[in-house]
Amino acid sequence: MDRKTLQLTVLTRLSLHIDMDESARLARYLIEDLIPFDTAITELVEAKIDKATERLIAGKPMQYVTHRADFYGYQYYVDKAVLIPRPETEELVYQVLQYLKKINNRISFDRNLDKRPIPAILDIGTGSGCIPVTIKNEHNECNIIAVDISNAALKVAIHNANHHGANVTFFKQDILSEKLTKPNEPYDIIISNPPYIPTSEIAVMSESTVKHEPQIALFTDDEFGLVFYQRIADLCSTWLADDGAVFLELNEYHSLKIRDIYLNEGSFDSVEIIEDMLSLIHISEPTRRTPIS
Repeated sequence: MDRKTLQLTVLTRLSLHIDMDESARLARYLIEDLIPFDTAITELVEAKIDKATERLIAGKPMQYVTHRADFYGYQYYVDKAVLIPRPETEELVYQVLQYLKKINNRISFDRNLDKRPIPAILDIGTGSGCIPVTIKNEHNECNIIAVDISNAALKVAIHNANHHGANVTFFKQDILSEKLTKPNEPYDIIISNPPYIPTSEIAVMSESTVKHEPQIALFTDDEFGLVFYQRIADLCSTWLADDGAVFLELNEYHSLKIRDIYLNEGSFDSVEIIEDMLSLIHISEPTRRTPIS
């Protein structure tokens, strides 16, 4: 059997359970991701594709079947320990990178600086590591620390950082713990795509998401899914530099509540909510801190 025939066989099987257009897309990606182009189609290869096809028919996301996810032009390893990177999070990364460019442009006009300072960045709940690894590869002049409560997720993140040659520091941390140690130096940027879906909303979630993706990275026990936003706002008083910024992916249904947390309780004056691809991203800088320029 050749590649084309094998792909057609997968398509035929998938189309009995899934829409034809989606079946064609899945069949193509399955063959491309699991079989290098110059690989001979042996019985072992056919058996591998057969098992993968069964997983797709059972509703397992393609990225967990192939252990590959595309993000910001990079390919990341993913498994059930981490969320599948989404286009909305690419927008979050884009906004951070634009902000880093703005910092560089401002600093470049300061003739009194002998050496350009290196921005320090914290990524909270890093999961697959796609956020810090992408930022480091796109903007090497930054120091990034990424934390997660899951050992399994950190293992995936470290693998991805090594694969892409990104110098990111990872360690385990429960950001909700009351026993957190203040960093030696404040961060210039704090980023997070935290769990923000109340468990009460599980019934309206995609079955595939609820069944296959790690619930610890999705759901919170509080009424509106705000616990992590509140915690990060609290930490900013001591963890964020005087001219720092916060970038958060939001729960679109409670974006105004989150804005109010940072305006009223976090003493942030400048809050921008950016809507793109049905995602809301929160960017804030506190007025009590001195401007970069």
